[in-house]
Amino acid sequence: MRKENIIKILLVIILLFIILIVAFWLKTLNTEIIENHSFYQYFFGKKVEYDGNFKLTRKNDITELEIKDKQIQLDSTPIYYKDIENQVIFPEDMAIVYPLSSGLMYRINRFSNMKLENETVYLKNKEQEKSLQNSFLFDGNDLYFFLENTKIEVNGSLYELSPLSYAIVRYGEGIEIYNKQQDSYSIIETQEDIYAKTADYTINMSIDSINYKDKDQLLIKKIEYLQNIEM
Repeated sequence: MRKENIIKILLVIILLFIILIVAFWLKTLNTEIIENHSFYQYFFGKKVEYDGNFKLTRKNDITELEIKDKQIQLDSTPIYYKDIENQVIFPEDMAIVYPLSSGLMYRINRFSNMKLENETVYLKNKEQEKSLQNSFLFDGNDLYFFLENTKIEVNGSLYELSPLSYAIVRYGEGIEIYNKQQDSYSIIETQEDIYAKTADYTINMSIDSINYKDKDQLLIKKIEYLQNIEM
C-alpha cells in the first residue's frame, strides 16, 4: 500500500473519531436525565406535578420533557424540585444580569440547577457551585427570575417576592407572578409599565431595561450571544 493511501486512511479515521466525540458532547449538552425525584411547574396559574424519572432533551431549538412515555414541550418556565427544598432547574438557557456591575450579562446553560441555602442562591452543577448575588435571570423574552427579595407593584397592589420567585410580563396585557415562599400564583391584567424593585436597582419589565444610579440600560435579548458564566 502506498504511503499516500495510508495517510488518507489515517486522516479518515481521525476525522471519524472527532465526529464521534463532538456528537457525544452535543448529546450530553442537550440531554439531562433525572431519576427518582418529584417536581412541579406552573402554567397560566395551574400547578403541574411530575414524579419519578424524567428526561429533558433539546432538539431543533425545542426543549421536551419525557416522563412515563409522555412528551411535553417546555418553554423557559422554571421546574421546581418538590422533594428538595428551594431547588430549581431551568429548561432553557437564561441570561444572568448584574445591574450593580454596569449591567454585565452572562449565559447560564439550560438544565442548570439553582438552590437557595442560608439566604444565598447558588448555581450548581455536578462538581461545582457558585454564589449569585445582586443579580437576576432573564429569558430574553418575558420571564424574570429573582435571586433576592423583590417588590412588584401592579394596579396599586404590592407583591413582595422571595428569592426563587419569578414574573412573566406581556407588554400592554399584564403580568403573571409566582411567589416561591408562599407557593402562590397571581395573574393580573394591566396596561401600565411594570417595575420590579430591589434595595439597589429597578427593572422595567415592560421594556426590558434596568435602572441603577439614575442610569438606564436595555437588556440583551439574544442570549446565545452571551459568554457562559464562569464557575
